[in-house]
Amino acid sequence: MRTRNVQQLMLLVFLQLFQVILAQEPRLLIQPDGQISKSLGETVYVSCRAEVSDPNLVTEMRWTGPGSNEIPNYDRTIEIIEDGPGSLGLYIQKLREEDTGTYNCSAVYAGNQNLMSSIQVMSFVKIDFGDTPSHQTPIVGTDALIKCLVTSSPSPVIDWLKDGRPLRTDERHIIQQDGVLVRGITEGDEGVYRCRARVALLGALDSRDIQVEVYVPPKITTRPQDTSGVEKEAVTFQCVAEGKPAPKYSWVDDQSRPLGGQEGYYVDEVKGELTVLDLRPDQAGTYRCTATNPAGNDVAEAQLRVLTKPKLEQFLNITVPVAGNAEFRCVFSGDPRPNISFQKETSVEPFYDGINSDARIEVEQTVDDYGNSVGIMKISDVKRSDDGLYTCTGSSGGGETIGWGHITVQFAPTFEKQPTDEFWSWEQEKVNLTCVASSIPNATIQWYIRNEEIPQRDPNLRVLALGPTGVLEVNPLDNSYFGTYTCQATNELGVVNHDVTLKQVHKPGPVTSVKVDKITATTITWRILEPHDNGGRPITSFLVQYKLRNMAWDDAEASSWTKGSAYTLERLLPKEHYVFRFAAKNEVGISEWSGEKSEQMPEVTVPEEPLIFVNDEGVNFVPYTDHYDLQWKTPLDNGDPINYFTVIYYQVVEDGSGGWKTLGAKIEKTVEFPGVTTYQIQKLRPDTHYRIELRAHNSIGYSSPAELVIKTAHDPHAPVSDDAPGTASNHLSNRATGSPAGAPYTEPTLGIGIVVGIVIIGALVLLIILDLVCFFCRDAGVTASLVKAVASKEKDKEAMIDNVKNNSDTGDKAAILKEEEEAKMQGQDGPQVVVVTKDSPV
Repeated sequence: MRTRNVQQLMLLVFLQLFQVILAQEPRLLIQPDGQISKSLGETVYVSCRAEVSDPNLVTEMRWTGPGSNEIPNYDRTIEIIEDGPGSLGLYIQKLREEDTGTYNCSAVYAGNQNLMSSIQVMSFVKIDFGDTPSHQTPIVGTDALIKCLVTSSPSPVIDWLKDGRPLRTDERHIIQQDGVLVRGITEGDEGVYRCRARVALLGALDSRDIQVEVYVPPKITTRPQDTSGVEKEAVTFQCVAEGKPAPKYSWVDDQSRPLGGQEGYYVDEVKGELTVLDLRPDQAGTYRCTATNPAGNDVAEAQLRVLTKPKLEQFLNITVPVAGNAEFRCVFSGDPRPNISFQKETSVEPFYDGINSDARIEVEQTVDDYGNSVGIMKISDVKRSDDGLYTCTGSSGGGETIGWGHITVQFAPTFEKQPTDEFWSWEQEKVNLTCVASSIPNATIQWYIRNEEIPQRDPNLRVLALGPTGVLEVNPLDNSYFGTYTCQATNELGVVNHDVTLKQVHKPGPVTSVKVDKITATTITWRILEPHDNGGRPITSFLVQYKLRNMAWDDAEASSWTKGSAYTLERLLPKEHYVFRFAAKNEVGISEWSGEKSEQMPEVTVPEEPLIFVNDEGVNFVPYTDHYDLQWKTPLDNGDPINYFTVIYYQVVEDGSGGWKTLGAKIEKTVEFPGVTTYQIQKLRPDTHYRIELRAHNSIGYSSPAELVIKTAHDPHAPVSDDAPGTASNHLSNRATGSPAGAPYTEPTLGIGIVVGIVIIGALVLLIILDLVCFFCRDAGVTASLVKAVASKEKDKEAMIDNVKNNSDTGDKAAILKEEEEAKMQGQDGPQVVVVTKDSPV
């Protein structure tokens, strides 16, 4: 026991001596040092570590809180965290006001040395702008306080910025504790105000942006005008005010009754309009508009007068004979007294008071015994053109009313609307002869034949209508019924006669002139002339029957064509003999068949030449720079279906003799068929002539080419071409006008990636050339370094091999062979010597 105490004493003496030598006193180090400040509710952590030579000798280490309270406390909100020998942490979960104060860390070192260190834990209140409004609306012209209520602990230092610029106290701006006072604020003071608070002890800075919008009281700029309205119509008052924000509007009448939502009124609170509907005389009076916004209001008034609309009392239709005199009377009542005007419905201008440009017409106005306005229009020597509808219009401040009246002009019968004077019949077919008589009043019709009245007992002549359209049914059993008939129209003003003719017609005569116009392996087109005898009526169509030579006509096929169309038969058999016969047709019927005509169809061959749709007969000028839309009509296939088209195009220039010289290669494209009959030729050069050849193909071969020369449009951004411009107008075969062409040309350019790649490759090639020049001329550079390195390795390898051969120790030789074998297993197949000299080819 004594020995152990002596050892401990010696150890303490040694430690004290060691501390003296190192000049270091044992102590407790608290981090953070001195004090820590945290916001209420935040966590707090403080470490206490003994700075001693042997932390294992530190004992009784503990924390005490304010008032020497033990830690951990009773509710475990403050705890300790053991961090190892000589180290103890303090942890506060959520800082409360009662948790602030001085915290002590204490310990005993080496059994006899008391250590202690302290830290002050303080709390603070973060910067808070409370209920500071982010949008404030002072009224223009007032002394306005832009509020900013800031709280924090410690107290903050506050400064202001407006639209990002510092704001300081001056004649108009006074910075106060609760905001900025702006004297006589204007709309120019609008903007974003920033209230900025700083607490240096906390190292805290925060700000609140306040949008300031200066409100302007309403001012009515468009005041409602005194208005007169017509009874039963509507009037609208306009009231427009300026202000910020935009004002709302309300209206009241002269009894101060709000009109919004009232029957008979409509108030637009946004536009400021008041509409009085279905006006009544009792609605006349004063109306008041009020424009209101949060900054104030403004008021304006207007008067309403209700007028009476003119009322038509009398306007009667009249009937007058030709050459007679007419008088139109029109009566209107109303307040104020209406003015009256007359106008014919088909005329643009009304008649004016007094004698008009047509001296036959005179207009006058007067007042009757009841105070009504009376308009009188007189027409002398009345003509048929005076017949029609007239308007009588009464106009006043109360509005306008229109009445309609008609003048009927009587006249003797005429046959001015007779549709035809010739009628036809065939094969004793009944026919209706018609006479149309125009007259007022309507006329009656009486029929005569060869100046004698129609026999009433003749069953073949029957009157179906007596007028004003007279109809006589004729059953022409013999030639005596054909000839001239007279219809007589009669009314109270006169009698007039009109002659019509009944003719006998028949079927056309036979077709005598038929020739082949065009023939292919499967089609034939005819040229047919009318027969000499059309039967008295126009030829309407032609008919054809056709058969193979050895067939009967009963088995023949038939077709027909409208007169004037293409007389073409299709789907015939190649190399076969056909027999044809023809007939003509009119309204009566079909002629007899013509004589037979034989034709042998050609054998199957290549297609006909296609038909290209073009704009011009010569060079076609394309409105686009880089492409052309080729369009064509499918030709006849001559007995074998077309399976594709070929499009060949190539650049040409004028050769000086009216022809074209080929430049460059010919490009050939295929367009499958059946399919579209268009092809877009792309990647053309601007301002350049091209020849285009189009051929149709079937299993027999190619058709003859349809040819076309085009010239693309000039591109102002394209490089200047050496091609000679040409405007020759060669006539090329098989073209039709009317096809569109193309879309804009885009000049091809190199991409930026390609340009960069070319630059990099060029730079690498230049560096390789320079390195080889240095190698051959000065034995320097990358190539020279590689040669030297390879040669050095080769010398080392040869020395190793010589050592193996000369070494009598079999163990060393085996070791060397083993190393070589391992090298081979790792992928090294022995030395590969590459000797590069100045004479070696590169």
